Amino acid sequence: MPLIVAILCLAGQLLMVPAGFAQADAEALARRLLNSQGCKACHSFEGTGATRGSDLDKVGSRLTREQLHSQLVNPQHRHAAGRIADFSHLQDHELEALIDFLSQRR
Repeated sequence: MPLIVAILCLAGQLLMVPAGFAQADAEALARRLLNSQGCKACHSFEGTGATRGSDLDKVGSRLTREQLHSQLVNPQHRHAAGRIADFSHLQDHELEALIDFLSQRR
């Protein structure tokens, strides 16, 4: 019986993350996205970037995962005149990595 429970737990974990995509990989991807998508052109993060937008160091204490998703994929619902870029072009695993990473910034 314990073997079955262990197998089911492992299978559940594998379904949540694409094959070969570990937590460290997800964080590295999120950090690359923060740089490559121009986030720091408006936001500061870990002492670098601009101050036009809010500081991303503690964004997870201000916004829920759902709010982060909404701001990244549907920014017009939050910001008039689309002052934040639309990130709906990101692949699902990229968006999830970015949201997970930002939601943990507290």
